Amino acid sequence: MPPGGGGPMKDCEYSQISTHSSSPMESPHKKKKIAARRKWEVFPGRNKFFCNGRIMMARQTGVFYLTLILILVTSGLFFAFDCRYLAEKITPAIPVVGGILFFFVMGTLLRTSFSDPGVLPRATPEEAADLERQIEL
Repeated sequence: MPPGGGGPMKDCEYSQISTHSSSPMESPHKKKKIAARRKWEVFPGRNKFFCNGRIMMARQTGVFYLTLILILVTSGLFFAFDCRYLAEKITPAIPVVGGILFFFVMGTLLRTSFSDPGVLPRATPEEAADLERQIEL
């Protein structure tokens, strides 16, 4: 794109971007007449968004699915075969602790996978030139 050319970022102003998500508790009468666009719609990246931008996944979803399958398979084998023996021979607290840990691991995996890690904004050309000048000194 040529410098000074009107790209998607030049055509959009920050006043048109909604910085907060809509809440189900908001009244439908309070909606603005101008439809505000969300930041992820205005500045598209490589992430995938679902549920109107509430869930975000990275481009490499295969790692998430592999991790999910490995946790489910190993936990399933533990609960299917080892838990019964450990509960009868040692203590019934082991399956309880195993279940608590399973739900904790799954909860943190899903929360981490579907949350927004944040975005570091790119420097403007003026900021980049200023940084270059500081590096040269």
